[in-house]
Amino acid sequence: MERFILRAVLVIGLACLPFTFRKKRVKDWGLVFFATGYVVTFLAQMVVKGKKLKYTVRFFPKYFETNIVYEHLILPLFCVWFNQTTSRSKLPGIIGQALLYSGIHTLIEYFIEKKTQLVKWKKWTCLENVSSLTIVFLGSRGVQSLFKWLSKKYD
Repeated sequence: MERFILRAVLVIGLACLPFTFRKKRVKDWGLVFFATGYVVTFLAQMVVKGKKLKYTVRFFPKYFETNIVYEHLILPLFCVWFNQTTSRSKLPGIIGQALLYSGIHTLIEYFIEKKTQLVKWKKWTCLENVSSLTIVFLGSRGVQSLFKWLSKKYD
């Protein structure tokens, strides 16, 4: 069952890509997508190596201890959607949406952790999950804003 869920998440994530990147500012969204995947790769390694959580079912288990579908597709997609929905928001709205996205994301992960064997939280809590996701969302928004500012300054 877990392999089916993992494959379904991969297919759904891939199917979302064309709709996510067809909006204006494709370069901005691409930057957010790839920067998030890059940074989360290192963060996930630290959490897994620190034995805080374990991905028991994953693609290429001989080569990766983390869930590469989550790190390189699902979370980057969420970060792009977050950036798209906050593109005209002020700081309180951005923070509020980051907490909302993190909370919803954590509820989904908590359900997956309890009902499947895809991931097991060992020394990981909902608060740590919400906090880390909020930092990732706000960090992705910060990177996008920085590059937007730099492009205006140097163009």
